[in-house]
This record gives sequence, C-alpha cells and structure tokens, in this order.
Amino acid sequence: MKLNELNNNRRSYSTRVLKEQYEMPFNVDNMSMSSTRTMLTKVRGLMNETKQSPDYHNSHSSPSYMKLVFMEQALTDHYNELRSLPQPRIMVENEEVEKSQVVLAAQDMVDQVQKMLEDVGQMQVKELPALVSSIESEIGVNESQAYNDEVSGQLDTLSAALKEVTAALKNALNGVTGQAVDAAFDAGADLGAEAGMDAGMDAGMAAGEEEADMDAEIPPPAEAPEMPPSGGVGRAKR
Repeated sequence: MKLNELNNNRRSYSTRVLKEQYEMPFNVDNMSMSSTRTMLTKVRGLMNETKQSPDYHNSHSSPSYMKLVFMEQALTDHYNELRSLPQPRIMVENEEVEKSQVVLAAQDMVDQVQKMLEDVGQMQVKELPALVSSIESEIGVNESQAYNDEVSGQLDTLSAALKEVTAALKNALNGVTGQAVDAAFDAGADLGAEAGMDAGMDAGMAAGEEEADMDAEIPPPAEAPEMPPSGGVGRAKR
C-alpha cells in the first residue's frame, strides 16, 4: 500500500470516528497546508496541556482528549500528504522571494551595526581630538587630558563591542544563507579579545555573552488511539 493510501485510510478512519462516535464532523480535505499546520499546532498544544495536568491519568481517556487525538491524527496525515504533492511553480517562486527578504533583513542588521562602528571611528579620529583641543584652549590642560582619557577609553570599549557584534552577526548570517559558519567562533572570547586589543584595550574587557520545524515531515502521533470494535463505530455512551 502506498503512503498516500495509508494516510487516506487513517485520515478517513479518524474523521469517521469523530463524526459517528463523538458527533463531531471534522473534514480536513479542503484545508490548505498553512491552515492545517496552524490547527495542528493548536491541537498539539491542547494535548500537551492535558498531559501536563496533574489529573492526566484520569482524563487522558476522556472524550474531550480522545477528540484531540483523532483530530491530531487526521491533521498530521493530511499535512504530510499535502507536503508530498508537487508544488506549483508560483508557490516555489514566492517562497524564494520570501527567503530573499529574510536574508536582506538579516544583512540590514549587519549593515546597521557596521555603520555604528564607522560612526564611532569618526568620533575617535576626528571629533574627539578637535573637542579635546578646544577644552585645552578654553578650560585647561588638566581638564582636557582627563576628558580625553575618560572618553577615549569609553569609545575604545564601544568600538571593541561593535566589532565583536559585527563578527557575530556576519557569522549568524552565514548560517542562514548556507555559507560556511565558523564553528570555533566564540563571541565572548577570541574575537572579543582580538577586537579589544585592536582598540588598545585589555583583552579581558572584551568578553561578552552568548527560540520542530513545521516544514519537516510530521511524524505520526506518539500514542495510537485504541480502535473501536470491528463491528463498526458506535455512538459514545452517555
């Protein structure tokens, strides 16, 4: 028996049980992949809540829980069947466009941090020396020296942190785009220390700190519901 035929039989059985035994019409045949995935997520969420409740052992065979079990089975089989069907070309193209937009958004984050780093560099080489010179001539040498020491140290710290973040964002972007990711990259150690030394800081000051793909085929439910008697599906006892 082919996989699609097996899925159809199980889905048909689940929907038949829901209708005849639990008086709950449940037709998934016309549901799209997106709506199926959304409802399946909600159903599994409700099942997990029931499993985590203290009285789960008393309620896991209740009609309300069994409805969720059969719904989950029907939705899972329908979703996997939809995934096995050839996708229209326009759908594939739309997915590529959406992926490109995501990559561009990630690249924009890298560019924004890079711009911050360039702005800090301008402060270090142009704005700070000019300001220190003005303080020296207008206020005093000691005040200008103290100001220069304090501000230059803070800008060095900021520059080192931005270099560290830029490297981390680029490494993360490589993972998104499928490029080589530096497995030895450690945002809180080597790169942070190197960036700190480049800025004239102590390497120890640069240490930093480091959310089930639904697109993958969904496995069948972990627990298989008990089958009603072979004589046919009857109406649930009141």
